[in-house]
Amino acid sequence: MTIKWFKHGKWPRWLIGLHHYTIGSFILLVVTGVALYLPIVHTALIPYLPIIYQIHILLGLIFTVTLIVPFLRVLPAGRRIWRYDWVLPLLVGAPIVVTGIMLWGVTLFPTTARSRAFTWHGWLTILFGAWILVHAFYKALGIRPKANGIAGRVDPDRRMFLRWTSAGVLGAAVVTVIDPASLLTRLMPQQTGGGRGPASAGVQRFGAYYTVVSGYPKMTLADYRLQVTGDVAKPMALQWSDVQSVPKYRETKDFHCVTGWSVPNVQWEGIHISQLMKLVQPRAGVKYVNFYSFDGQYSESLKLSEALDPTVLLAYQMDGQPLRQEQGYPLRLVVPKMYGYKSIKWLTRVEFSAQPITGYWERYGYPNEAYLTSGV
Repeated sequence: MTIKWFKHGKWPRWLIGLHHYTIGSFILLVVTGVALYLPIVHTALIPYLPIIYQIHILLGLIFTVTLIVPFLRVLPAGRRIWRYDWVLPLLVGAPIVVTGIMLWGVTLFPTTARSRAFTWHGWLTILFGAWILVHAFYKALGIRPKANGIAGRVDPDRRMFLRWTSAGVLGAAVVTVIDPASLLTRLMPQQTGGGRGPASAGVQRFGAYYTVVSGYPKMTLADYRLQVTGDVAKPMALQWSDVQSVPKYRETKDFHCVTGWSVPNVQWEGIHISQLMKLVQPRAGVKYVNFYSFDGQYSESLKLSEALDPTVLLAYQMDGQPLRQEQGYPLRLVVPKMYGYKSIKWLTRVEFSAQPITGYWERYGYPNEAYLTSGV
């Protein structure tokens, strides 16, 4: 029995729908991705970020479906397709999906590979967006390449789609292992990110620098005080010289942001919470440690057992250099086993308490327990 896939020379409705479906889901992916990543947009949409993140993941799954549909249905027999209408979306779309899965699966992939995946996820998205604009332009003007040229018509079959998609997946593996993005980085001008000048040699840059207020809060070392208060025997206000006199703690850990990017092998130096406890002597009923920022908005809370984890510290150096302003200068919390929003910046007060507070991000829907998982 012959299946009539199209009528009067037109493509079947399901294939036309798939075409629009792919473009639409990608545009929404870009919009939600910008909201999650770009600091100026990210800050304006803070109350909605948890739901935007979930929508972004859902849209990614929808976009993935568009890449595998050609394998699930027989394409119209005898209906030739324009090569670049399909090959570019598959060659570029497949690595977008692969790198997106790597960003989603925090514990499934090495941090170094995920860091590269984040960079290329952005570059490939820009490339695919440019293709959509070009595609829309020549479609609107009715421009078509030569039918028998390199971009001309071909007879569709599953093997062809498999080759194109496989090439895209292989490309994703190459960019996350070999890291050709480093070449692009060296060619681009260095950005300060709004901090205290260019980063020193050897200091890694984060995927983005977020703040919950307008701009990055400032504090001079002469004016800085670290308040250590709460249910303690000896509350204190430590000047910067006092902070520096506390025994130093060093570690090298990966840093993961809930929006997808990661930074491998960050070298931190600072104070372990146990050292503060020796100074202020918390009472027996203390079960939580609450943290406050001098920006007046940012706050966080950890269970005492979480705060005393050997990897948790109050850091004042990163990669051998003082923190930059956007990194929380002069002091920040670092919680490597949890997503970065728990690592409060611009720290000014540590409170030992029998009760937790609701942290800034938790008030907007982020979980209190922010341990790294394969998805949030």
